[in-house]
Amino acid sequence: MAGQRDRWQPTELVSMLLSPGARQVVNSWLKTDVFLDEQHHPRMLLSMPHDPQSFADLVQAANPNLVPAVVLNELLRKGIVESLESGHVLLKRSAYAPLGEKGTDHIGDYDTDSDFENRRRRHSDP
Repeated sequence: MAGQRDRWQPTELVSMLLSPGARQVVNSWLKTDVFLDEQHHPRMLLSMPHDPQSFADLVQAANPNLVPAVVLNELLRKGIVESLESGHVLLKRSAYAPLGEKGTDHIGDYDTDSDFENRRRRHSDP
């Protein structure tokens, strides 16, 4: 269904806690069909790098210059994902919300630190 992959956006939690690269990965997880399930929710991904549709595949799709293990460590450390005993990685529901929901922001689309800082400025800031 067209447009369904654009039904989620990262929450402010993701926007404030993560590096630009990790935000790119979360954004790809929310917007790329292959990483969404039949109901268009982010699917659990295998953490093993050689499995098809794994977390490493997601990272490479988001930005081939990123190291999957480094991104996974950041997401785990910041509580954005959960590692399951089955070997899967689950994007926590607190990391994403319906597009346009109050209390969320499109900041997850910003890819650089300078874009992030500019977004945080208030109209009254010099």
